[in-house]
Amino acid sequence: MSNRVAMRENIGKYRLESVLGKGAMGVVYRAFDPLIERTVALKTIRKDAAEDVQHQEMIDRFRKEAQAAGRLMHPNIVAIHEYGEDDEVAFIAMEFIEGTPLSALLGEQPAAMASTLGWMRDLLDALAYSHEQGVVHRDIKPANLLVTRDGRIKISDFGIARIESSTLTQTGAMLGTPSYMSPEQFRCEAVDGRSDLFSAGIVLYQLLTGKRPFSGSASTVMQQILNHTPPQPSMFNAALPAGFDSIVMRALAKQPAERFSSARAFLQALLATQQGQAIADADSDATILATPAAAQLFTATLGGPADQSSAATGTADLAPWKRTVFPSLELILAQQIGPMARLLLKKIGAMADDFDALCQQLLPHIPSPAGRARFEEQLADIRLLLAPPPAPEPVPDSAVKEATLALPVADVTALTAAEAGATLRMPPAPLLAPRLTPEFSAAIVPRLAAWIGPIASIVAKRAARECGEDGDLDAFLQLLALHIDSDAERQRFIGEARSVAAS
Repeated sequence: MSNRVAMRENIGKYRLESVLGKGAMGVVYRAFDPLIERTVALKTIRKDAAEDVQHQEMIDRFRKEAQAAGRLMHPNIVAIHEYGEDDEVAFIAMEFIEGTPLSALLGEQPAAMASTLGWMRDLLDALAYSHEQGVVHRDIKPANLLVTRDGRIKISDFGIARIESSTLTQTGAMLGTPSYMSPEQFRCEAVDGRSDLFSAGIVLYQLLTGKRPFSGSASTVMQQILNHTPPQPSMFNAALPAGFDSIVMRALAKQPAERFSSARAFLQALLATQQGQAIADADSDATILATPAAAQLFTATLGGPADQSSAATGTADLAPWKRTVFPSLELILAQQIGPMARLLLKKIGAMADDFDALCQQLLPHIPSPAGRARFEEQLADIRLLLAPPPAPEPVPDSAVKEATLALPVADVTALTAAEAGATLRMPPAPLLAPRLTPEFSAAIVPRLAAWIGPIASIVAKRAARECGEDGDLDAFLQLLALHIDSDAERQRFIGEARSVAAS
């Protein structure tokens, strides 16, 4: 950039404070917006070579970055405040992040598992949101992932993003960073969100092993990505928990159709793996929740065998209401924050006076708005544990006698002949509630997977243990339905599952 621009005090309304980064095409400044008194990052690109076709394409792409990221509002995506131009530069004012690129934190050794899972959860949650808004990033790499002071990931640099309604970059343009590009990017084919998932798989591989799955010159990397399958991560990290190899290799599949169908499916697989590891490390499945069939509600079974499970899960010394809700609460909290759920629940739960207060204290620890919304929705089902429907009041003998005396004489005779009470219109005896069988438990997993992904097998296994051998089928289905986002979808799943049971 020319010295004339570098020495400017202002660009638009923004007062320039310092240079954060500099390249051949532009400069990124730390700047200040005096109108709303906010520090921003001001990304600029020169316009003095706009007559050059390549440079003009760069400016167009720069404007497109503002359009792509500007439509996204997510806690794990750097926010765009404004796009503007003057005679010398085009600029984007964006959220100023005090953090470090993930690329600067990666070494030759695997990253800590807690950090890896937290960063991947942030990345995949942001990608899920971005893809749902019709934006594919196309350049996911550690340098574009900022780690904030509190350890969260924020995606930056949507400069080559593809917007579904845009025709600026379509088939025929090979854009991206070679070591993190998908096969379809190298082949100059149209891309969708699964291309970002391939790149995210490379990031995960690097976090788990300290190595890139594809390395070398640009041409070597291209040949590797197109034709070679990298070693499984466990080849470089023998301590890696079971399940991670299959997740990474699926994300790195050459064909998009063989990868995860969405970022949420990718995330669900990670959650399932870490939950499975947590269950193996400390068997929390012993906690039993039984459900009366007539009520179709969850009611905690305390005492007897459950006392042993309380000891196993650390709930033996808790108040009864906490012992009632903690197992289910831990399960849905783990979906959002992973294996830290138990520790957090134990810490906050020890001080909480009631269920609502406990839940309000847990919410800030869930990073994404979507995750918090889902958690709150699932709480409605768990809240039922604390308020089972009242048992029907017994009918006093005197009331039965009064009803009998009020009958006409002919009916009294009939009553006597039918051995008392036969003509009273009592409800028919309830049918035996359908029971859970191992065959049904296995058969329902593929249907549940259609709603919640690969975690279905773990959820079903755990629910079956909680219901017990020959348990109540409705109780089992209600436990499974806790993991489905909306009430309408939960009811649909339960209806389909009952049809399977009846067939």
